[in-house]
Amino acid sequence: GPPKGAHEWPLGGRGWGGGMAPRDGGGRRGGGRSRPVAANGGESKTDGAHVGWRCRNLWLPVGLIAAVLWASLLAFSSGLLHGEHGQHGTLPVSGSGPGGTSMEQAIQPWRSRVAEVEGEVRGLRSELARRDELVTELTERLRGAKVPLRDAASGSGGAPSLRARSAAVVAAAPVALAAKNELTLMPPLKVDGAGVAQPGVSESSECTFQDGLDYLSDGGEEEVVEHILAQECCNLCLDRNRRRPGSCAVGVLSAPMDNPPNACWLKSRAVRAVRKEGVRACWPPGSKFVPSEPDRAENDVAAKHDERLAKYAAAAGSSESKPDAATLRTRAGAIRGAIKHAWDAYHKLAWGRDELMPISGRGVDRKFNHAVTMVDSLDTLWIAGLKDEFNDAKEWIAQHLPEKLRSMSSGVSMFETTIRTLGGLLSAYDLSRETVFLELAKQLGSRINSAIGTNGVAPYTFGGGNGGSHCRSLAESGTNQLELRYLAHVTGDPSFATKANNFYKEVVGKPSVDGLWPNCFQNGRGKITFGADGDSFYEYLVKVWIQNGKQEDDLWEMYDRAADGLEKHLVKQGADGLTYLGTGNWGGGAEKPIYVEEMEHLTCFVPGWLALGAQSEKGAAKREQRMELAAKIAYTCWQMYEQQPTGIGPERVKFLKMDLSKTDTKEYILRPEALEGWWYMSELTEDPRYREWGWQAFTSFEKWLWVKNGYASLKDVTKTNKQYIDRMESFWIAETLKYAFLLQDPDHTIKLDRYVLNTEAHPLSVLEFAPKPPR
Repeated sequence: GPPKGAHEWPLGGRGWGGGMAPRDGGGRRGGGRSRPVAANGGESKTDGAHVGWRCRNLWLPVGLIAAVLWASLLAFSSGLLHGEHGQHGTLPVSGSGPGGTSMEQAIQPWRSRVAEVEGEVRGLRSELARRDELVTELTERLRGAKVPLRDAASGSGGAPSLRARSAAVVAAAPVALAAKNELTLMPPLKVDGAGVAQPGVSESSECTFQDGLDYLSDGGEEEVVEHILAQECCNLCLDRNRRRPGSCAVGVLSAPMDNPPNACWLKSRAVRAVRKEGVRACWPPGSKFVPSEPDRAENDVAAKHDERLAKYAAAAGSSESKPDAATLRTRAGAIRGAIKHAWDAYHKLAWGRDELMPISGRGVDRKFNHAVTMVDSLDTLWIAGLKDEFNDAKEWIAQHLPEKLRSMSSGVSMFETTIRTLGGLLSAYDLSRETVFLELAKQLGSRINSAIGTNGVAPYTFGGGNGGSHCRSLAESGTNQLELRYLAHVTGDPSFATKANNFYKEVVGKPSVDGLWPNCFQNGRGKITFGADGDSFYEYLVKVWIQNGKQEDDLWEMYDRAADGLEKHLVKQGADGLTYLGTGNWGGGAEKPIYVEEMEHLTCFVPGWLALGAQSEKGAAKREQRMELAAKIAYTCWQMYEQQPTGIGPERVKFLKMDLSKTDTKEYILRPEALEGWWYMSELTEDPRYREWGWQAFTSFEKWLWVKNGYASLKDVTKTNKQYIDRMESFWIAETLKYAFLLQDPDHTIKLDRYVLNTEAHPLSVLEFAPKPPR
C-alpha cells in the first residue's frame, strides 16, 4: 500500500510525506488531512437589536484607542521633562549640539497625530449615531411589515424563527437604507467566470434558480444549513455576502433523498457544474454571470460515465460464488478504463510533473520534481496492457529523468523516493527487460545507499533529519531492503545491499516487547503500530524472507514473533463483534503496551501480511489461527467501507466502532491498503468474497471519486455531496487501481510464488527468477 509509515501530508512513511502526500512519518502512508470547514447550521442573528448592540459597542475600542494615544504622549513628555532637570544634563535646544532637537519639535508630531485621531473619533461617533437611528427606523419598519408567522422551514406556528426574521432583514435592509440615503451601500454580488462571488450591480430582486445542477468546489469554504427551502437558501447566501463580500458564490439545495436532505450548501467557489437529479442551485440577486450547465463535450463524457456505472451493477456477483471468467474480464476491462482515464488526464494536464490536481486541471510538483506519478505508474500500465502509454512514459523518462535525479533536492523524502521511484524503475525493468530503467535505478540507488548509515539507519530526507515521529523511524530504515537487495542481485554489486542488511542486526539489539518495536526504535519506548512509521518495516520482514528463497531463518523468526505480538497486544474485539487492530503506547522495560482504540486504514494490509506467512511451510503450525485472524481483520476493513454512505472507507476509525461522529479523520485520500489485503486473501484462499468486496469498492470509487480530469480525494466519506480534495496521489494508479485490477483479472501473471510486491505495489521477481542484463 502507500508508504506504510512515512508521510508529509503529514510527511513520512506510507503517509503523505517526504514530498508526497501527507504521512505521519515513515511507513505505509499515515497522516491527517485537510479538513472541510465545519457546517454549523447555526441561525443568523442579524436582527435590529443585535445590530444596534454591535454598533454601540464600538464606543469601547474607540475610547481605548484615544486613551492609549494620550498616555503615550504624557509618557513621552514626562521623559523629556525629566531629562531637563535630571542627572544627565539639560534637554538639548536647537543648535546646542550635534543633532540637537527642541522639545517643541519633538512633541509636535504627537500633537498632530492626536488631533487627527480626535477628529476621526468625532466622525465615528457621528456615524454611529446615524447608524443607530437607521437601525431603530429599520426595526420599526419590520415590526409594521407583514412578516409571516409560520417558519417556512419547519412549518410550525407561532412567532417567526430567527432564520425567517434574518431573511426579512436581508430583504428589507437595502430598501430602507437606500430610502434614507445616509450610507454607501455595498452593491449586490455577481459571479465571475471562475465561480467566485464579486461585487456587481443587481437588476433583479429574485434569485436565479437552476434545477438538476450541482456546483462542485475545489476546497473553498462551505457552510450547510439543514431543512430549508430554496428561497431561504438564496437569502442566506445573500446575507453571507453582505457580511463578508465574496464569501458565497452559490447556494445549492440538496435533493430530498440526499444525506442530509433539503440542506443549503453555501459555497465560496463553484468551479464547475455537474448534473445531479433533485438538487437546486440558487444564485443570489446580482449574480450577472451564472455558470452554464456543463458543455456538450463534458456532458458526453459524464453521460458515458453514468452509462458505465449502470452497467457495473450487472457485473456484481455474490460473495458466496465465484464469478465466471467472462464476468471477471468485463470487470478487469472496466478497471483498465479507470487506469486509462486517470493516466490520460495526467498525460494531458500534468505531463512531467509529480502529481495531477484533478479539480483544478493542472500539474504540480511535490518536492520530488521528477515526474513521480509517471514513474510510479509504469508497471500498472504494463500489467493492464496499456503498452502505448507505457512507451510514451519510457521515452520521456529516458530523455529527462537522468538530469531530474541528478538535481534532486536534499530535502526530498528518501523513504518515498525509494518505494515510489526506485521501486517503480526496478519493477518496470523486471517486467519489460528495458535496461534504461535499470541504469536509472543504479543512479538513484547509489544516492540512496550513500545516505544510509553503516548500521543501516536511514535519515528522513537525503539531507538528514527526522520525519513525523521526530526520530529515525522503523519504516524509514526498514523499507529499502527489498529494493536494494534486488538491485545488488541484478547488477552483481553486493555493496548496494550491505548497509541495508545491517539494519536488521541493529534493530534486534534494541528493546522490544514480544517481537514489537516502537516506531522510535532507538528510544526503547513509545508508539507501537502497524500504521504510519512502523507498518512497512514489519511488512518487509516476511517479504525479504520470501525474496531470497525463504532461507534466512532470523528474518522468519522476527516476522513470527511480530505476528504473535500483534495478536497479543494490538487486537481487540468491539461491542459490534468486529476485530479491530489498534496501536500501543509502550513505556519500555517490562511494561505492557497500553492499547489505543484507533484503527488506521493503513493497517488493512495486515490480512495479506499474516496470510503470506501462514500459507508457507514454516507457517503450518499456526496457519489456522493466523488465517482466522487475517479473515477477521479483512472483514473489519470491509465494514469500514460498507458502513459509510459513500461505500468508501475513512482514514481511521476510533473507539472500537464504525461510528465516525467522534473521528476527526473522515477523508479518503485514494489509499490502497484495503484492496491490497483483499487481493492477497483472494490469491491465497480463492474465497470469492474478497473479489466482491474489491468490485463494490471500485464501483464506489467510480461513483464518488471520478471527475472529468481523473479522480479526486474525498474530504468526508460520510457526506454524499462530493466535497473534494484537489489531489490525485501517484499511488492511486500505482497501487489502488493496480490491486483493484489484479483482484478481478483472471489472466494476470503476478503470482505470489514468483513475485514479491514492495510497499508501493511494485512487483519484483524473487531473486531466483530476477532478470539480469546481458553482459
